Amino acid sequence: MVALIIAIGYYIIFLLLAYGFSRTRTVACPTTAQKASVIICARNEEQRILPLLTSLEKIEYPIENYEVLLVDDQSSDHTAGLLSSFAANHKNWVFLQHIKNNQSYKGKKGALDFGIQNSRYDIILTTDADCTIKPGWLQSMLSCFEKDTALVQGYSPVVARKDFLSIYQQFDTLAEGVTAAASMFFNHPTHANARNFAFRKAVYESLGGFSRISHVDTGDDFYLAQLIQKETLFQFCFNPDTEAFVYTEEVNSLKEYWHQQLRRNSKGFDLSREYLLLGGWLLLFHGLLLYMVISGQVRTFSFLMAGKLMAEFFVVLLGALRFHEKRVLFFFPILWVLYPLGYFSSQILGAFKIYRWK
Repeated sequence: MVALIIAIGYYIIFLLLAYGFSRTRTVACPTTAQKASVIICARNEEQRILPLLTSLEKIEYPIENYEVLLVDDQSSDHTAGLLSSFAANHKNWVFLQHIKNNQSYKGKKGALDFGIQNSRYDIILTTDADCTIKPGWLQSMLSCFEKDTALVQGYSPVVARKDFLSIYQQFDTLAEGVTAAASMFFNHPTHANARNFAFRKAVYESLGGFSRISHVDTGDDFYLAQLIQKETLFQFCFNPDTEAFVYTEEVNSLKEYWHQQLRRNSKGFDLSREYLLLGGWLLLFHGLLLYMVISGQVRTFSFLMAGKLMAEFFVVLLGALRFHEKRVLFFFPILWVLYPLGYFSSQILGAFKIYRWK
Protein backbone atom coordinates (compact mmCIF):
# COMPACT_ATOMS: atom_id res chain seq x y z
CA MET A 1 0.00 0.00 0.00
CA VAL A 2 2.81 2.40 0.93
CA ALA A 3 4.63 1.55 -2.29
CA LEU A 4 1.48 2.28 -4.30
CA ILE A 5 1.07 5.70 -2.64
CA ILE A 6 4.71 6.61 -3.33
CA ALA A 7 4.40 5.52 -6.97
CA ILE A 8 1.12 7.36 -7.56
CA GLY A 9 2.60 10.50 -6.00
CA TYR A 10 5.57 10.26 -8.35
CA TYR A 11 3.38 9.91 -11.43
CA ILE A 12 1.19 12.81 -10.30
CA ILE A 13 4.29 15.03 -10.05
CA PHE A 14 5.11 14.34 -13.71
CA LEU A 15 1.49 14.81 -14.72
CA LEU A 16 1.54 18.24 -13.10
CA LEU A 17 4.86 19.03 -14.80
CA ALA A 18 3.39 18.14 -18.18
CA TYR A 19 0.22 20.15 -17.55
CA GLY A 20 2.00 23.25 -16.24
CA PHE A 21 4.58 23.20 -19.00
CA SER A 22 1.99 22.74 -21.73
CA ARG A 23 0.13 25.81 -20.45
CA THR A 24 3.20 28.03 -20.82
CA ARG A 25 2.61 30.42 -23.70
CA THR A 26 4.59 32.96 -25.71
CA VAL A 27 3.15 36.48 -25.50
CA ALA A 28 1.48 37.35 -28.80
CA CYS A 29 1.98 41.14 -28.77
CA PRO A 30 5.52 42.18 -27.77
CA THR A 31 5.89 45.71 -26.39
CA THR A 32 8.39 48.48 -27.07
CA ALA A 33 7.05 50.83 -24.39
CA GLN A 34 8.52 49.19 -21.28
CA LYS A 35 11.81 50.53 -19.93
CA ALA A 36 14.54 48.31 -18.55
CA SER A 37 18.07 48.11 -17.22
CA VAL A 38 20.28 45.25 -18.41
CA ILE A 39 22.95 44.49 -15.79
CA ILE A 40 26.03 42.43 -16.61
CA CYS A 41 28.44 41.58 -13.77
CA ALA A 42 31.87 40.19 -14.60
CA ARG A 43 34.97 39.16 -12.69
CA ASN A 44 38.07 38.02 -14.62
CA GLU A 45 36.07 37.26 -17.75
CA GLU A 46 38.25 38.83 -20.45
CA GLN A 47 38.57 35.47 -22.25
CA ARG A 48 34.80 34.80 -22.41
CA ILE A 49 32.76 37.99 -22.35
CA LEU A 50 33.39 39.39 -25.85
CA PRO A 51 30.60 37.33 -27.55
CA LEU A 52 28.11 38.59 -24.96
CA LEU A 53 29.10 42.22 -25.43
CA THR A 54 28.87 41.85 -29.19
CA SER A 55 25.40 40.31 -28.93
CA LEU A 56 24.25 43.11 -26.60
CA GLU A 57 25.18 45.61 -29.30
CA LYS A 58 22.61 43.99 -31.59
CA ILE A 59 19.59 44.47 -29.30
CA GLU A 60 16.56 45.53 -31.32
CA TYR A 61 14.71 47.88 -29.00
CA PRO A 62 14.27 51.69 -28.79
CA ILE A 63 17.56 52.99 -27.42
CA GLU A 64 15.78 55.55 -25.24
CA ASN A 65 13.90 52.78 -23.40
CA TYR A 66 16.79 50.73 -22.05
CA GLU A 67 20.28 50.96 -20.63
CA VAL A 68 23.13 48.47 -20.29
CA LEU A 69 25.16 48.56 -17.06
CA LEU A 70 28.52 46.75 -17.19
CA VAL A 71 29.77 46.09 -13.66
CA ASP A 72 33.37 45.01 -13.09
CA ASP A 73 33.56 42.97 -9.88
CA GLN A 74 37.16 43.88 -8.98
CA SER A 75 38.80 41.87 -11.76
CA SER A 76 42.55 41.24 -11.75
CA ASP A 77 42.77 40.80 -15.54
CA HIS A 78 41.74 43.17 -18.37
CA THR A 79 37.99 42.74 -17.93
CA ALA A 80 37.50 46.27 -16.61
CA GLY A 81 39.25 47.84 -19.59
CA LEU A 82 37.21 45.78 -22.02
CA LEU A 83 33.92 46.71 -20.36
CA SER A 84 34.93 50.36 -20.18
CA SER A 85 35.81 50.56 -23.87
CA PHE A 86 32.49 48.98 -24.93
CA ALA A 87 30.48 51.29 -22.67
CA ALA A 88 32.26 54.35 -24.07
CA ASN A 89 30.98 53.52 -27.58
CA HIS A 90 27.28 53.50 -26.65
CA LYS A 91 25.39 56.41 -25.17
CA ASN A 92 22.97 54.17 -23.26
CA TRP A 93 25.73 51.95 -21.79
CA VAL A 94 27.34 52.62 -18.40
CA PHE A 95 30.55 51.20 -16.94
CA LEU A 96 30.70 50.69 -13.15
CA GLN A 97 33.37 49.32 -10.86
CA HIS A 98 32.32 47.48 -7.73
CA ILE A 99 34.89 47.55 -4.94
CA LYS A 100 34.53 44.71 -2.47
CA ASN A 101 34.74 45.44 1.26
CA ASN A 102 33.90 43.72 4.54
CA GLN A 103 30.23 44.60 4.10
CA SER A 104 29.97 43.19 0.57
CA TYR A 105 27.61 40.32 -0.11
CA LYS A 106 29.08 36.91 -0.89
CA GLY A 107 29.59 35.78 -4.46
CA LYS A 108 28.17 37.91 -7.28
CA LYS A 109 25.43 39.43 -5.12
CA GLY A 110 27.49 42.50 -4.19
CA ALA A 111 28.23 43.49 -7.78
CA LEU A 112 24.65 42.82 -8.88
CA ASP A 113 23.21 44.83 -6.00
CA PHE A 114 25.62 47.67 -6.86
CA GLY A 115 24.35 47.62 -10.42
CA ILE A 116 20.73 47.57 -9.29
CA GLN A 117 21.25 50.58 -7.03
CA ASN A 118 22.75 52.52 -9.96
CA SER A 119 20.07 51.50 -12.48
CA ARG A 120 17.49 53.95 -13.81
CA TYR A 121 14.55 51.66 -14.58
CA ASP A 122 12.27 49.36 -12.62
CA ILE A 123 12.69 46.20 -14.68
CA ILE A 124 16.10 44.55 -14.32
CA LEU A 125 17.43 41.92 -16.74
CA THR A 126 20.56 39.85 -16.12
CA THR A 127 22.64 37.22 -17.83
CA ASP A 128 26.11 35.73 -17.38
CA ALA A 129 29.42 36.60 -18.98
CA ASP A 130 29.65 33.34 -20.92
CA CYS A 131 26.25 33.78 -22.59
CA THR A 132 24.96 35.35 -25.81
CA ILE A 133 21.53 36.83 -26.49
CA LYS A 134 19.36 37.23 -29.56
CA PRO A 135 18.40 40.69 -30.92
CA GLY A 136 14.79 40.25 -29.74
CA TRP A 137 15.67 39.05 -26.23
CA LEU A 138 14.92 42.31 -24.44
CA GLN A 139 11.62 42.93 -26.18
CA SER A 140 10.42 39.38 -25.67
CA MET A 141 11.26 39.31 -21.97
CA LEU A 142 9.66 42.70 -21.33
CA SER A 143 6.46 41.65 -23.07
CA CYS A 144 5.87 39.12 -20.26
CA PHE A 145 5.65 41.79 -17.57
CA GLU A 146 2.07 42.56 -16.65
CA LYS A 147 1.11 44.73 -13.68
CA ASP A 148 1.15 41.81 -11.27
CA THR A 149 4.30 40.14 -12.66
CA ALA A 150 7.41 40.38 -10.50
CA LEU A 151 9.77 37.91 -12.16
CA VAL A 152 10.25 36.44 -15.63
CA GLN A 153 12.47 33.47 -16.45
CA GLY A 154 13.63 32.53 -19.94
CA TYR A 155 15.19 29.38 -21.33
CA SER A 156 18.99 29.12 -21.57
CA PRO A 157 20.14 26.30 -23.86
CA VAL A 158 23.76 25.21 -24.04
CA VAL A 159 25.76 25.54 -27.23
CA ALA A 160 25.85 21.93 -28.38
CA ARG A 161 28.93 19.88 -29.17
CA LYS A 162 29.09 16.26 -30.37
CA ASP A 163 30.46 14.57 -27.24
CA PHE A 164 28.29 12.81 -24.66
CA LEU A 165 29.03 15.34 -21.89
CA SER A 166 27.46 17.95 -24.16
CA ILE A 167 24.37 15.79 -24.64
CA TYR A 168 24.10 15.24 -20.87
CA GLN A 169 24.30 19.00 -20.20
CA GLN A 170 21.66 19.58 -22.85
CA PHE A 171 19.37 17.07 -21.14
CA ASP A 172 20.00 18.61 -17.72
CA THR A 173 19.21 22.09 -19.05
CA LEU A 174 16.01 20.82 -20.67
CA ALA A 175 14.89 19.12 -17.44
CA GLU A 176 15.54 22.28 -15.45
CA GLY A 177 13.73 24.43 -18.01
CA VAL A 178 10.61 22.25 -18.04
CA THR A 179 10.50 22.19 -14.24
CA ALA A 180 11.01 25.95 -13.99
CA ALA A 181 8.26 26.63 -16.53
CA ALA A 182 5.75 24.30 -14.88
CA SER A 183 6.44 25.48 -11.34
CA MET A 184 6.15 29.14 -12.37
CA PHE A 185 2.82 28.41 -14.02
CA PHE A 186 1.60 27.23 -10.59
CA ASN A 187 3.30 30.29 -9.02
CA HIS A 188 5.53 28.12 -6.85
CA PRO A 189 8.94 28.34 -8.57
CA THR A 190 11.32 25.50 -7.78
CA HIS A 191 14.04 26.70 -10.16
CA ALA A 192 15.49 30.02 -11.29
CA ASN A 193 18.43 30.73 -13.56
CA ALA A 194 20.40 33.99 -13.64
CA ARG A 195 21.50 33.28 -17.21
CA ASN A 196 18.11 34.52 -18.41
CA PHE A 197 16.42 36.39 -15.60
CA ALA A 198 14.31 39.52 -15.17
CA PHE A 199 12.60 41.07 -12.14
CA ARG A 200 11.16 44.30 -10.79
CA LYS A 201 13.56 46.55 -8.90
CA ALA A 202 10.77 47.87 -6.67
CA VAL A 203 9.88 44.35 -5.53
CA TYR A 204 13.56 43.51 -4.96
CA GLU A 205 13.99 46.59 -2.77
CA SER A 206 10.74 46.03 -0.87
CA LEU A 207 12.06 42.61 0.17
CA GLY A 208 15.33 44.05 1.43
CA GLY A 209 17.37 43.11 -1.62
CA PHE A 210 20.04 40.49 -0.99
CA SER A 211 20.35 41.37 2.71
CA ARG A 212 17.98 38.49 3.54
CA ILE A 213 20.21 35.96 1.77
CA SER A 214 23.64 37.44 2.47
CA HIS A 215 24.78 34.24 4.20
CA VAL A 216 24.71 32.07 1.06
CA ASP A 217 27.36 31.91 -1.67
CA THR A 218 25.13 30.97 -4.59
CA GLY A 219 21.48 30.81 -5.62
CA ASP A 220 20.79 34.55 -5.67
CA ASP A 221 18.17 34.08 -8.38
CA PHE A 222 16.48 31.12 -6.67
CA TYR A 223 16.29 32.77 -3.23
CA LEU A 224 14.90 35.99 -4.69
CA ALA A 225 12.16 33.97 -6.38
CA GLN A 226 11.42 32.21 -3.09
CA LEU A 227 11.11 35.51 -1.21
CA ILE A 228 8.74 36.89 -3.85
CA GLN A 229 6.58 33.78 -3.67
CA LYS A 230 6.43 33.71 0.13
CA GLU A 231 6.04 37.39 0.95
CA THR A 232 4.21 39.05 -1.94
CA LEU A 233 1.13 38.54 -4.09
CA PHE A 234 3.05 39.02 -7.33
CA GLN A 235 3.05 36.47 -10.12
CA PHE A 236 5.78 34.65 -12.05
CA CYS A 237 6.12 34.03 -15.77
CA PHE A 238 8.26 31.65 -17.79
CA ASN A 239 8.96 32.89 -21.30
CA PRO A 240 9.35 29.99 -23.82
CA ASP A 241 9.81 32.28 -26.83
CA THR A 242 12.78 31.17 -28.95
CA GLU A 243 13.73 34.81 -29.50
CA ALA A 244 14.28 35.05 -25.74
CA PHE A 245 16.68 32.09 -25.63
CA VAL A 246 20.02 32.96 -24.03
CA TYR A 247 22.76 30.59 -25.16
CA THR A 248 25.52 29.59 -22.77
CA GLU A 249 28.85 27.88 -23.38
CA GLU A 250 29.10 24.31 -22.18
CA VAL A 251 31.56 23.07 -19.61
CA ASN A 252 34.38 21.25 -21.37
CA SER A 253 35.46 18.67 -18.79
CA LEU A 254 33.59 16.24 -16.55
CA LYS A 255 35.49 17.48 -13.48
CA GLU A 256 34.58 21.09 -14.11
CA TYR A 257 30.96 20.16 -14.77
CA TRP A 258 30.77 18.12 -11.57
CA HIS A 259 32.01 21.02 -9.44
CA GLN A 260 29.57 23.31 -11.23
CA GLN A 261 26.70 21.01 -10.24
CA LEU A 262 27.93 20.80 -6.64
CA ARG A 263 28.12 24.59 -6.52
CA ARG A 264 24.63 25.02 -7.95
CA ASN A 265 23.23 22.50 -5.45
CA SER A 266 25.05 23.89 -2.42
CA LYS A 267 21.82 25.43 -1.08
CA GLY A 268 20.33 22.09 -0.09
CA PHE A 269 19.83 22.96 3.59
CA ASP A 270 18.30 26.36 2.77
CA LEU A 271 15.60 25.24 0.36
CA SER A 272 11.89 25.90 0.74
CA ARG A 273 9.53 23.25 2.10
CA GLU A 274 7.91 22.87 -1.32
CA TYR A 275 11.25 22.14 -2.98
CA LEU A 276 12.29 19.73 -0.23
CA LEU A 277 8.97 17.92 -0.51
CA LEU A 278 9.32 17.60 -4.28
CA GLY A 279 12.95 16.46 -4.14
CA GLY A 280 12.25 14.17 -1.20
CA TRP A 281 9.41 12.44 -3.01
CA LEU A 282 11.57 11.85 -6.09
CA LEU A 283 14.30 10.39 -3.91
CA LEU A 284 11.77 8.27 -2.03
CA PHE A 285 10.44 6.78 -5.25
CA HIS A 286 13.91 5.85 -6.46
CA GLY A 287 14.66 4.40 -3.05
CA LEU A 288 11.53 2.28 -3.46
CA LEU A 289 12.86 0.99 -6.80
CA LEU A 290 16.12 0.03 -5.16
CA TYR A 291 14.24 -1.77 -2.40
CA MET A 292 12.23 -3.71 -4.99
CA VAL A 293 15.45 -4.91 -6.62
CA ILE A 294 17.06 -5.93 -3.33
CA SER A 295 13.94 -7.74 -2.11
CA GLY A 296 13.50 -9.57 -5.41
CA GLN A 297 10.06 -8.13 -6.24
CA VAL A 298 10.71 -8.27 -9.97
CA ARG A 299 7.12 -7.97 -11.15
CA THR A 300 6.37 -4.87 -9.06
CA PHE A 301 9.73 -3.35 -10.00
CA SER A 302 9.00 -3.87 -13.71
CA PHE A 303 5.56 -2.30 -13.36
CA LEU A 304 6.93 0.77 -11.57
CA MET A 305 9.76 1.16 -14.08
CA ALA A 306 7.32 1.03 -17.00
CA GLY A 307 5.25 3.80 -15.42
CA LYS A 308 8.38 5.82 -14.72
CA LEU A 309 9.56 5.44 -18.32
CA MET A 310 6.26 6.60 -19.82
CA ALA A 311 5.81 9.53 -17.44
CA GLU A 312 9.34 10.84 -17.83
CA PHE A 313 9.57 10.36 -21.59
CA PHE A 314 6.31 12.25 -22.13
CA VAL A 315 7.61 15.25 -20.19
CA VAL A 316 10.99 15.13 -21.95
CA LEU A 317 9.23 14.89 -25.33
CA LEU A 318 7.19 18.04 -24.58
CA GLY A 319 10.35 19.88 -23.54
CA ALA A 320 12.41 18.69 -26.50
CA LEU A 321 9.76 19.87 -28.97
CA ARG A 322 9.15 23.25 -27.31
CA PHE A 323 12.82 24.03 -26.70
CA HIS A 324 14.09 22.57 -30.00
CA GLU A 325 16.29 20.04 -28.19
CA LYS A 326 15.28 16.98 -30.21
CA ARG A 327 18.80 15.53 -30.10
CA VAL A 328 18.28 14.34 -26.52
CA LEU A 329 15.42 12.07 -27.62
CA PHE A 330 17.84 9.78 -29.44
CA PHE A 331 19.91 9.36 -26.28
CA PHE A 332 16.97 9.17 -23.88
CA PRO A 333 17.42 5.47 -22.92
CA ILE A 334 20.94 5.97 -21.56
CA LEU A 335 20.17 9.41 -20.12
CA TRP A 336 17.12 7.93 -18.40
CA VAL A 337 19.43 5.58 -16.51
CA LEU A 338 22.34 7.93 -15.81
CA TYR A 339 20.57 11.21 -15.02
CA PRO A 340 19.01 10.21 -11.67
CA LEU A 341 22.43 9.05 -10.46
CA GLY A 342 24.06 12.36 -11.31
CA TYR A 343 21.10 14.42 -10.10
CA PHE A 344 20.72 12.89 -6.65
CA SER A 345 24.45 12.59 -5.95
CA SER A 346 25.07 16.26 -6.79
CA GLN A 347 22.04 17.32 -4.73
CA ILE A 348 23.16 15.39 -1.65
CA LEU A 349 26.90 16.11 -1.84
CA GLY A 350 26.37 19.72 -2.90
CA ALA A 351 24.41 20.41 0.27
CA PHE A 352 27.64 19.86 2.23
CA LYS A 353 29.37 22.64 0.23
CA ILE A 354 32.34 20.55 -0.86
CA TYR A 355 32.58 22.16 -4.29
CA ARG A 356 35.51 24.06 -5.75
CA TRP A 357 34.72 27.61 -6.90
CA LYS A 358 35.52 28.34 -10.53
